[in-house]
Amino acid sequence: MYKFFAVVGAFIMALGVLAGAFGAHGLQKLTADPSVIETYKTAVQYMLWHGLALLVLWSAQERFTHKQYKWIATCFMDGVVLFSGSLFVITAGKVFSFSVPWLVFLTPIGGLHFVVGWVLLGWSLIGKQRN
Repeated sequence: MYKFFAVVGAFIMALGVLAGAFGAHGLQKLTADPSVIETYKTAVQYMLWHGLALLVLWSAQERFTHKQYKWIATCFMDGVVLFSGSLFVITAGKVFSFSVPWLVFLTPIGGLHFVVGWVLLGWSLIGKQRN
């Protein structure tokens, strides 16, 4: 279980680097709209930070119960999919002229997952420690 989230974190980081490279070199060839580029940058930044958070969480796994670890890691992972993923699709929609209207509701839900993950992390660290 612990290794799974670490592997997911590593893949999220790799995808974040690739997405960032595309944003720096490819996206600007497709659009000059600064709001589209900023939305894309936000998606990449949150993706990278939370991929890194999964790896740091894995390196400190002995500080958490299995249940704490699973909830925190799941919140971060779900946040990446919902928040960054929805922003990537919204960006693509603006560049390639398509719309998925209900998708805008996933972004704040993903953001809420990030917040819950960080609150759970903090709560776990101030609460009773595993060891």
